[in-house]
Amino acid sequence: MVSEEDKKKHLYTSCSAWYKTPVGEFALQKLDEKISENFSEIFGYFAFESGALLNTHQFLRSSRVDTCFSLGRDVENIEKTAVKADVEALPLDFDSIDLVLMNHVLECSNDPHQVLREVDRVLVADGHCIIVGFNPLSFWQNRRSFCDSAGSTMVPRLYGVSRMRDWISLLGWKINKISYLSFRARFMKGRLFTKLEKMEKWGSLYWPVFGNIYIIHAQKQVMGGILRKPEWDAAKVLPPKIAINPTPRSTQTRERK
Repeated sequence: MVSEEDKKKHLYTSCSAWYKTPVGEFALQKLDEKISENFSEIFGYFAFESGALLNTHQFLRSSRVDTCFSLGRDVENIEKTAVKADVEALPLDFDSIDLVLMNHVLECSNDPHQVLREVDRVLVADGHCIIVGFNPLSFWQNRRSFCDSAGSTMVPRLYGVSRMRDWISLLGWKINKISYLSFRARFMKGRLFTKLEKMEKWGSLYWPVFGNIYIIHAQKQVMGGILRKPEWDAAKVLPPKIAINPTPRSTQTRERK
């Protein structure tokens, strides 16, 4: 029987295999650029990244956060400090992280809701979370086309942007930006891959929601300051027999007089 740890490792390996194809290599380059754009206005003290590309690519190298590290069960120490842990049970304190980047974590997790709850727990107020996932609305929407399953029954679950919106709204977060990229299929290579290069430009202009990959930049929201009761002015003592807001009846009485 396959353990949950081995299953997750297999799914991560399968997802990362897509990025080794010509289409995936192009997508990874564009993905790096898009994520760097999101980093431009994110500052803080601590950030971590986790997911299928953890041991092959480091997105946080362009981050402006002071301390960045990788987190995962089979993470290797590449360039940055590595923490071996499960994303479903983060060994981090409450309100301690300014930025979390997850690439294909949710579709490879057995409990994506728990992952999001844990991220919400460790994020500081107004902290940022960037989620990268395969898009089930892609032109090439068969989920096996996004991984190297080799006949295995273990394939990642694809969650669309609409479902991600629902999950994020339940956490009380707001979505700052959603981006789509990569519009060619995995099997395209060589002359076919080059010939259909214009699909990237046309896709981003005319049908962006059908890209292979989506990037969601969400931000944790907290309740505002404590509400205070309004301070009412003290009642003023007025001379007797003076009506401040005369009623229609009293007005009619004066008119008759």
